[in-house]
Amino acid sequence: MKIDRQSRQSAKKYFRACRRPDGSVDEGGLKEVITLLAKEKPRNYIKVMSQMARLLEIALEENSVRVESATPLADKGASIFASLEHLHGKASRTSYEENPALLGGLRIRRGNNIWDGSLSGRLDRLQQALS
Repeated sequence: MKIDRQSRQSAKKYFRACRRPDGSVDEGGLKEVITLLAKEKPRNYIKVMSQMARLLEIALEENSVRVESATPLADKGASIFASLEHLHGKASRTSYEENPALLGGLRIRRGNNIWDGSLSGRLDRLQQALS
């Protein structure tokens, strides 16, 4: 769906009003804004709400953590999640996955940051350096 500039700016303004100082989303504030938009029905309110949903997805993805390991971890990554929470704050979503294709080590993704300590990642970097 094509969204005009005014609707996009309005959605950003409303969404910023629903953010806490630490960057997390205030669910109560977001519900209030959506309820108000649905009740008042300003011009292009459906486009504004769909843009706000997109912004919410982006905010949740920025604050999610995914841990992949080549072999099963005893605590299913709980100690890694705790360390990341201590360093970067609480994550909105966490997921743990076993990936034998890594050959060894871990790959951790938090938002757009990827820490790749896997053997396959090291081999890929070595191959790129040699070519």
